[in-house]
Amino acid sequence: MRGNQQIDDPVNDSGKEAGAIAIADIRKILVIKMRYIGDTVLVTPLLKAIHKGMPDAKIDLLVNRGTESVLDDLPWIEAIHTYDKGRKAQLKEIIGLCAKLRKREYDLVVDLTVNDRSCFCTFVSRAPVRMGFYREGWKRRCYTHIVPSILDRVHTVDHHLRAAEMLDLPVDDIHPEIPVSVEKRAAAQKELQKAGIDPDAPFAIIHPGARRPYKSWPTDHFAALGDRIIKRYDLPILFLGGKEDRSAAGEIIGQMRCREKSIDCAGKLPLKMLPAVIKAARFLIGNDSAPIHIATGVRTPAIALFGPTLWEAWAPRRSRDRVLAAEFPCRPCGHSAPRCPREENYCMASISVDSVWDSVSEVMIS
Repeated sequence: MRGNQQIDDPVNDSGKEAGAIAIADIRKILVIKMRYIGDTVLVTPLLKAIHKGMPDAKIDLLVNRGTESVLDDLPWIEAIHTYDKGRKAQLKEIIGLCAKLRKREYDLVVDLTVNDRSCFCTFVSRAPVRMGFYREGWKRRCYTHIVPSILDRVHTVDHHLRAAEMLDLPVDDIHPEIPVSVEKRAAAQKELQKAGIDPDAPFAIIHPGARRPYKSWPTDHFAALGDRIIKRYDLPILFLGGKEDRSAAGEIIGQMRCREKSIDCAGKLPLKMLPAVIKAARFLIGNDSAPIHIATGVRTPAIALFGPTLWEAWAPRRSRDRVLAAEFPCRPCGHSAPRCPREENYCMASISVDSVWDSVSEVMIS
């Protein structure tokens, strides 16, 4: 399935009236997104809108540690603060972060996360304008301005852009954007050459990993598709991923017949290098995970495979991107159980190799 779903905005029923925001008085801004890498990439359209609407304001970002390097080259960001969500709460770190945020003396904080940590950071910033999405109870007291949450009812980017709407800022571009510096491109070329790929010649990328196993396309499907790509287009295939994806990449390559043009780089490249490497590729095929968002952010066509997730809220949307989704009545799922109670790859296996191959063919002639 391809396309996107548009759902009407709900009426603002927050019950909390907020005064008008005088953007002319705003000089320092903090945007908070304490989630995963892909979520962080999807904040960039809002950052662009804020920068364009308030070009003299300095914009900082607060993200989970380990996600920040993907946005190293963003020209609109003054500073990136990080929080280590993987460690048990340590009072010293929390106090240090709060002190740093207060010292920056923000005029505006936009919290796109709305969990306990992000609410607390928003509140202790002491910014006169603190925007966040509607929640019951104590969390709503952390904000001076509440934006009704429509998360998972529209695309995640459009959900973020409700903050721009409240600030009365124009939005010209709804697509993620990840600039890649000349230095990063040169470093990526060296890494590709080291891996045995000519960076000046076309190649494809397959990212077989996902945060949960039931969000992954079967390895035999990836193997069959990889063989087709190599036979038909004579493209080398670079397999990307983290250390946790090494097993899947190795299994796929082991099932392929055209292994000589399959290069396994899973777990071998740092996150900060991925935008430049992906930008050099002809296209990227991947499950619902960060690389499909990085790909559309650097304008490399993404062929995105969705199963248990609401693809309508997360799919790449550039004209050359392709989305294939397995739509079952039980979606969305995966929010509580580590595995599908039905069977492994219950929905993802229903996406045929032929359908993904058709998308590859479309991208190659576009």
